[in-house]
Amino acid sequence: MKLHPHKIPEPVREVCQTLERAGHRTWVVGGCIRDLFMGREISDWDLATSALPGQVQAAFKRTFPTGIEHGTVTVLHRGEAYEVTTLRGEGAYTDGRRPDEVTLGVDIDEDLARRDFTVNAIAYDPLTNRVVDPHRGIDDLHARVIRAVGDPAARFGEDGLRVLRAARFCATLEFTLDDATRAAITPSLETFAKVSPERVHEEWRKAFEKSDRPSLAFQIMRDTGILERSCAPLASLEAGAWSATMRRLDQTPKRHVLRLAALLLDVPWRRGQLDGWLRGFRASNPERKAVAHLVDVGLPPDRVTLSDEGVRRWMSEVGRDALDDVLALGRAHGRDVDPLAESVRAELDAGTPLSTTELAVDGKDVMTALDCKPGRVIGDVLARLLERVHEDPALADAPRLRAAIEDAYRDVKGTS
Repeated sequence: MKLHPHKIPEPVREVCQTLERAGHRTWVVGGCIRDLFMGREISDWDLATSALPGQVQAAFKRTFPTGIEHGTVTVLHRGEAYEVTTLRGEGAYTDGRRPDEVTLGVDIDEDLARRDFTVNAIAYDPLTNRVVDPHRGIDDLHARVIRAVGDPAARFGEDGLRVLRAARFCATLEFTLDDATRAAITPSLETFAKVSPERVHEEWRKAFEKSDRPSLAFQIMRDTGILERSCAPLASLEAGAWSATMRRLDQTPKRHVLRLAALLLDVPWRRGQLDGWLRGFRASNPERKAVAHLVDVGLPPDRVTLSDEGVRRWMSEVGRDALDDVLALGRAHGRDVDPLAESVRAELDAGTPLSTTELAVDGKDVMTALDCKPGRVIGDVLARLLERVHEDPALADAPRLRAAIEDAYRDVKGTS
């Protein structure tokens, strides 16, 4: 694996050159160098410099003090934002997440020594074409191994999120986990417990959206106890259900909500437990609603078990917006959903209403036909009309529905 300065975008090299003219050295560091060696697409470029934050600000016209207390300044250059961080050492991590104190002005080797994994502890100076790799991260890239920098217990004791990042990197990079690094995870779970749900949620999201095989992360999480701490009902699945869940997860399209639903589908949730877990997980309201609905609906049925009317009723239960997702989950589970998908498409093309709001009549029509005031019965009549349309789609036009309102009302009253 070799680098060439021209693999670094020109604006990034210009930031380095500007700081060099001001008397400071600058390196491209971390995940972007790892991904550059691997030939992966890079969206963010992080820089480490010998310049102090004030010196970085003085060197550029447009900056923003992103995390200046920790030495980070965002430089705006040629329409892009670059995080430039002063080389630093770190003190103790009392809260298990961030250092109590930061020492600015250390050398590049000391700066790299504070990082989490060897493959993220590589620096490159594009002006001198020099790679700095004191922890043999390039060797681990060749070996496709995730290994903690130095003592893994110390690294995990500093920042509890690192145990989860170890699992996530194994999935997104499709690397294996170094034995000593793996062994240090379970004794470090008390520090992991200090990590905010928002940060855990974000790591799960990255595993879902950036990995072809997120199961690699979740298997490590289950084996080491991380999953027991973050989602005990999922961790307690028996072996057969767990294996099926992992296969389905990997085959599900790379969307956060869809893969989260694929992961949680087989968990025997008690009443209200899933919503409570999603709230604690800091899922947004739309995410919570979508995941809970997909889990509640479950996998799609086999088409041969459904009549045409049954297909329409099933579509109505699932809802128009979730149909593609439920079919995708069925496909990921290994079911032949193509016959059902063809029937669904035919019904959608025919304009089959799936909810009372899609009927050709509304509450005003019902009140006019029955000469009544607003009330619960209006919704009940509309629901019965929808059932009739599912029984016989020929009834879907407005005149026939208006003519059926009184019969629908009698049906409703007969069952009340």
